Amino acid sequence: MYSFLYTLFLLFFIPIYAFVIKKKGYSIGLKERLTLYKGKKLNRTLWFHCSSVGELNTAKPLIEYYSSNYEILITVSSPRGKEYALKSFKDFEVRYLPFDYRFLIRRFLRKYRPEMLLILEGEFWYNFITESSKSISLISVNTRVSHSSYKFYKRLRFFYKKIFNSISKFLVRSEYDKDFLEEFIDDKSKIVVCGDLKFVSSGIKKDVYLDKDNKIVFIAGSTHEPEEEIILSVYKRLKEDFPELVLILAPRHLERLDDIKKLIESYGFEYSLRSQTKKLENDVYLVDTLGELAGLYRYADVVFVGGTIADVGGHNILEPALENKPVIIGNNYYKIKELYDMLKDYHIVFSVEDEEELHQKIKNILSEGFKINVDFKSLQEEIRKCYIDNINTFLKEKR
Repeated sequence: MYSFLYTLFLLFFIPIYAFVIKKKGYSIGLKERLTLYKGKKLNRTLWFHCSSVGELNTAKPLIEYYSSNYEILITVSSPRGKEYALKSFKDFEVRYLPFDYRFLIRRFLRKYRPEMLLILEGEFWYNFITESSKSISLISVNTRVSHSSYKFYKRLRFFYKKIFNSISKFLVRSEYDKDFLEEFIDDKSKIVVCGDLKFVSSGIKKDVYLDKDNKIVFIAGSTHEPEEEIILSVYKRLKEDFPELVLILAPRHLERLDDIKKLIESYGFEYSLRSQTKKLENDVYLVDTLGELAGLYRYADVVFVGGTIADVGGHNILEPALENKPVIIGNNYYKIKELYDMLKDYHIVFSVEDEEELHQKIKNILSEGFKINVDFKSLQEEIRKCYIDNINTFLKEKR
């Protein structure tokens, strides 16, 4: 029944999806999703599945650690994730995850013969999980179960119980995630709370150079519509009090750059592009490159992280927080609630209700300064050790 409904979904969805992503400059990768290619011959292989860019970044410390002893196979689900993976993990085999049919999953497994599959966060496709589990161990890494996901899984309990019990181990972010999962899993010892792997991955930053030129820097990272317009409105008011203030604007989706350029010009600002200069010369510095935002945060005096005014649920607030930068977000942070609740206790992350409160908070921080210095290193090492120790246990059993 699942395969029948999945087929109906694909027949309807694929033509629309292919049209939409082609307009954005991407390819659907149909041959790869049907495993119609000759794969690179790999030996002693670890398979990482990372849906898109966020999961790829989270997996970085594990991929880097295991790449010294294993060949790495990475699968992704999104075109944007594929593009990013090819640029960021050039030495490894990167492929789209096959469509969720048993025969395609079997073909993929025969092609690469991995020793283990590490699934980042929450990719619980039925045939992908149940079929892979017949051949290799599966570990769900940095598992997250939101309240809305939990309610969905509960409505289809018979279906997800089979999926979850096919996974060998869950290395979860929090007790919150563990409590939700325990309702579906027969062997509760499978679940280990390791903490959020983003604490480790967010500490790995590309060495990014920027000539700050003694400017005051306000970074708005991972923004969505209509957040850019709100940020530009706030920035225009802040410039009256802080003439040396420069806005670094990093939209979440680069295909929106042309619209954002027009929006910047409509506010009377001049902009420069990250791809063309490393110096803050104009009012707005527009980041049109991939993979550099985390490295740019160290130059900030104050940071806004997007997806929190727009109803997205929030993006990575750890990257700027680990640089001891004051981080401001909107009130739509349900995807990062546990992380926000923890970081706000360090008085390093703040939530605001509207544009006026955002303006006032930034003004106060720039006027009064921000001097809190939090040492996250011991927590990062503890989390990293938990993940690696548990994965190594399975690898030793395999040998």
